[in-house]
Amino acid sequence: MDHLALKMKGPLKMFMERFGEFVREDDYQQFFSNRRQNGRDTYLSSDFRRADKLSSVILEEYGVRNKLGGNVIFVIPDPAYDVPFYMFQLGGNGKQTIALLDIPPTHPDMDYGPLIPVWEKYREALGIGEAKIEWVMTTASRYLLHCQYGEVDTELFNEAAAAYLDVWIEHYYKPARKLESQTDIDIVTNAIYKYKHVLHANDPAYGIFEKSWGKPVADAFHFVECQEHPSLPLSHETDPYALVWHNKDLNVMWTLAAQERFEKEPGAAQDGLRSAMEKRARESNFGMITPEIYDRLRG
Repeated sequence: MDHLALKMKGPLKMFMERFGEFVREDDYQQFFSNRRQNGRDTYLSSDFRRADKLSSVILEEYGVRNKLGGNVIFVIPDPAYDVPFYMFQLGGNGKQTIALLDIPPTHPDMDYGPLIPVWEKYREALGIGEAKIEWVMTTASRYLLHCQYGEVDTELFNEAAAAYLDVWIEHYYKPARKLESQTDIDIVTNAIYKYKHVLHANDPAYGIFEKSWGKPVADAFHFVECQEHPSLPLSHETDPYALVWHNKDLNVMWTLAAQERFEKEPGAAQDGLRSAMEKRARESNFGMITPEIYDRLRG
């Protein structure tokens, strides 16, 4: 049974009307969970689709205790192709809105020329200023449209989402080529891993669902959402919400496991090593230092 086909509406319908021809009809996974308590529902309906050049297409509808709800569309590229992400979220409680729209890069050489006029049009029309949430900016493009608990014209924001998607399909997805350089593949893989890591370390969704559904069900949701390469296992950190090192000037982050690798270095070797590793990571176009990247750059 195709759950999405039965309930497709709003932004999810818009996405499938534009991109559905590229989605494999016989290759998808669906996740649904709801906890009703005292007449209030906390639910998530997720569809995980597959398409050429992409690792996963995630389409979600959520609601939290009948107080807020919305949709998420998250398109994750196959690391072997030069395709950027497509990211959309629109939700809220009727008075305050959470809105995010972006085509985040996976490679520093990405050409944003086709997106700039669309961004300029809707940034002005929506009256959205610069994003202020630091963790969002660590993985976003300059052309992010973002509002956190403010007032947004949702109809116009959905129009912007369709326009961004059209640009993503015509200028990035369709002409995307398979990467020939292993270096480029490694850069894209690292960018995807960083995006997943930052999102799941800061998004409160897991904690909300764990409280409502119980840890085993919330863990299942995390597994399904993060299982594709590069996978982000739930045990990616002892504490996924713990503070990690972040060189804000270079926008280079560390995983806790990489930090622990560094802290095992002899005291004398640590002097200047952290900054040197962060500089090497930026020069190599890696935005996150994992244990594997640490060993690679450490030599």
